[in-house]
Amino acid sequence: MAYKIFMKNKFDGSLEEADDEIYHSKEDAEYALDEAINNFMTGAEVLELSGECYEDPNDYEFMIKKI
Repeated sequence: MAYKIFMKNKFDGSLEEADDEIYHSKEDAEYALDEAINNFMTGAEVLELSGECYEDPNDYEFMIKKI
């Protein structure tokens, strides 16, 4: 099986790939999912602190999908 990580916009339901990687085990995908969430939240926090526009992490749901 192969897996990818996606971000789902909670407002319009659109899906966007969170990264370009294809994971060949669910465990690897789950680890990468945790990293993707952490990176997204950290990036949003840094942008907020610097006064830049950012996408609110609460507007997205991260998920693993089989491909």
